Amino acid sequence: MPNLIYSLICSDLIIDKDSSSTSFIRTIEHAVVPELPAMLPPVYFASLWEMDGQGTPFTVSLTLTPPEGEPTLLGIQEITPGQTVLHKMNFQLPGLQVDREGRHTLGVAVKEGDAWNTLAELPLFVFKTENA
Repeated sequence: MPNLIYSLICSDLIIDKDSSSTSFIRTIEHAVVPELPAMLPPVYFASLWEMDGQGTPFTVSLTLTPPEGEPTLLGIQEITPGQTVLHKMNFQLPGLQVDREGRHTLGVAVKEGDAWNTLAELPLFVFKTENA
């Protein structure tokens, strides 16, 4: 099974074509909205995985769970890594629908057999601006 080294959400990212280094632009841990429900702007999910060295495919899912709510599946991706030790997985998520304030969680899970093993829970706090 791959080992998740890091995962984050950000507004944009840049990958240097010479070094393959990734620059993360405006990491996101909260959003302020004028009203609810709201559609948050598109964001990037970025992650780095340490591979088992055998090129074994694995499946990753992303979910968004609101405070005291049920998770919504954002996507599932099957990864077939090369024979490298490290594998970057970066992709853009469309605007995220939120309908309440509080701590939302972006869950990152890997499929193991028939079960999903959650490896990370990234907080995304949503705040509503107060009307003056």
